[in-house]
Amino acid sequence: MTFEFVINHAPKIIVNKLEQLKTMRERPDFHPEPSTFEHVKIVTTRLIQSDNPNLIMTGVLHDICKFDCIKINGPDHKMAGFPTSPGHDDAAERLIRTDEDVQNFIRIFKANVDTVAWLCGQHMRVKQINDMRASKQAAFRAMDNFSLLEMFTVCDNMLISDEQSIREMKAIQLAGFH
Repeated sequence: MTFEFVINHAPKIIVNKLEQLKTMRERPDFHPEPSTFEHVKIVTTRLIQSDNPNLIMTGVLHDICKFDCIKINGPDHKMAGFPTSPGHDDAAERLIRTDEDVQNFIRIFKANVDTVAWLCGQHMRVKQINDMRASKQAAFRAMDNFSLLEMFTVCDNMLISDEQSIREMKAIQLAGFH
C-alpha cells in the first residue's frame, strides 16, 4: 500500500482539502517539510509500516482541517508570519464523525470510524501530556487507544528520521496495546 493508493480512494472533500494543504507552509522549527500536504504524506507513509488501518487513516486525516482553521501569527509572535491552526484537531474529529463520505472512506480501508476520529481529536492534546497533572496523565494513558496515539505521535514528529520514527513505532507496537 502507498500514500497515493490511499488518496486515489479518497472522497472529493478529502482530495480538495489535501490540495489546499499543498499551499500551506508551517513553522519550520517543527515542520522542515515544504508543505502540510507533504507532512501528511510523510506521516501516512510512516504509518503504513504499522499495517494498522486506524493509524493509516489517522495519518491521512489528522491535519485535514488545518487550512480551515488557519490564522497567521502576529508581528509580536516568535514565528511571525507563519500560520497556526488552533482547533484543527477538533475540526478533523467533527468532519470524521459527521461526513458520511469520509466515514465510508475510512471503512473501505477496514478502519474504525470512532477510533480514527478519537485519534485525530487527541493528536495535539497528547503533546501536552507532560504538562498535565499526574491524575490526568494516568487517565489519559488508561484510555483504550492510547498506545495507538503514542505510535501515531512518533510518526507525526518531523524532527526525527523516518527510520527512527518507524523503529519507535514498532517498539510501541511490540510492547502491546492497553
